[in-house]
Amino acid sequence: MHTELAAAHAHESGAQRAKAIIGSCVHCGFCLATCPTYQLLGSELDSPRGRIYLIKQMLEGAPASRVTATHLDRCLTCRACETTCPSGVRYGELIDIGRQMVDAQPIRNVGERLLRGALAAALSRRAVFAATLRLGQWLRPLLPKAQAGRIPARARKSSTPAPRHARRMLILQGCVQPALAPNINAAAARVLDRLGVSLLSVKEETCCGALSHHLGATERANGDSMRHSRSPL
Repeated sequence: MHTELAAAHAHESGAQRAKAIIGSCVHCGFCLATCPTYQLLGSELDSPRGRIYLIKQMLEGAPASRVTATHLDRCLTCRACETTCPSGVRYGELIDIGRQMVDAQPIRNVGERLLRGALAAALSRRAVFAATLRLGQWLRPLLPKAQAGRIPARARKSSTPAPRHARRMLILQGCVQPALAPNINAAAARVLDRLGVSLLSVKEETCCGALSHHLGATERANGDSMRHSRSPL
């Protein structure tokens, strides 16, 4: 797929990289079968192929629009499409570049930018997210039924076996999972224990910056990961 860079993007390293990635796409559509948003919504623009076209249009000079932002935002960045791509298109890298291009233009209003910043700040801090979730769970009985249904009930963490095997594996707890779904890692620890593997948590786990990065704020993501890099590993 050929892309003719607009003059405004001709000397940008990100645009040059995006052009190279798009050039490897042959528009075969194999990615549609593994894209969760396309399977759910059935819209070409909510598929990897459709989003590639949207990014291509921006690279060629078309201004980003609310439509562009919406379809790029809906991508889960799961990169399942890469597993079925016969051409090896690095879609995960491309969608990050596309989101940065969208956020460089005045598409989102002040309220949206503040909300995205607040989400990045709160979700990446385990204690803040846990406290906010608990508050929502306490208020569930007072909320309208539709809103209350979106707040999961509080889950009590089940037992985790103590480390006792020579074979050991490290696990990262993540930002929201310890509060939102604590039993997932506990269940994994029990399964691995039965297989003779002890699951260990990183005690000083720090922010990886992924959330900010996927929101298009790569510089902030790099700052988050550097600022919190105190891992004993």
